[in-house]
Amino acid sequence: MKKDVVRFEEVLNRSADLKEEMQEILQKFEENLEDYNALKDYYGSQEYLDDLKVSNMTDEYDDIEQGVLSEDAVFNLIGEMYHLNVDMLEIATKYLRTH
Repeated sequence: MKKDVVRFEEVLNRSADLKEEMQEILQKFEENLEDYNALKDYYGSQEYLDDLKVSNMTDEYDDIEQGVLSEDAVFNLIGEMYHLNVDMLEIATKYLRTH
């Protein structure tokens, strides 16, 4: 029926657009992986602890952003990224099971 063609044309176009967006985002995620892993390694390292000490005891870093030195910012990001990756796996599994 005509309404089915209209409906599924919308689904086709939306799905194609989402696929393109997802490919772009996944490429950015992959390109960021090495830097993200370096951030995780830095967090809690001796270098991080030394930078935190300098930040807390001097004004040497007052002219730069120091969000990375707030314990919650990196910790929260790591947790959020973990949950996001689990969500991506679960959604990908649903797509694969119905493929």
